[in-house]
Amino acid sequence: MSASFKCPRCGAEPQKHGKGRCLQDTTTCDGLICECDPRDDPKVDDDDHGDTFTNPCRFANCYHCGWGGTVPVKPKGMQAWERKALDAGWTMPVDRAKELGL
Repeated sequence: MSASFKCPRCGAEPQKHGKGRCLQDTTTCDGLICECDPRDDPKVDDDDHGDTFTNPCRFANCYHCGWGGTVPVKPKGMQAWERKALDAGWTMPVDRAKELGL
């Protein structure tokens, strides 16, 4: 199951503005940046880093709105067994993913 690498608060992507007022005073915005250390997380250079629940970005920071945390964010309304299954690499059925807004 994949998601897009964007800020869950303002929707900013890397080097792009999100919704609302930008905290940076310049015309350009750093947007959402992965600040994972490759020494601590060897999967940081994988193509799906931050885009899947099996390879999340645990140290993402948004320089547009100030949010920081893990991307992708698991949607509210998931059952406990669904969270555990996603962590283990389970792919959620398309209809359930749409229901949760993924």
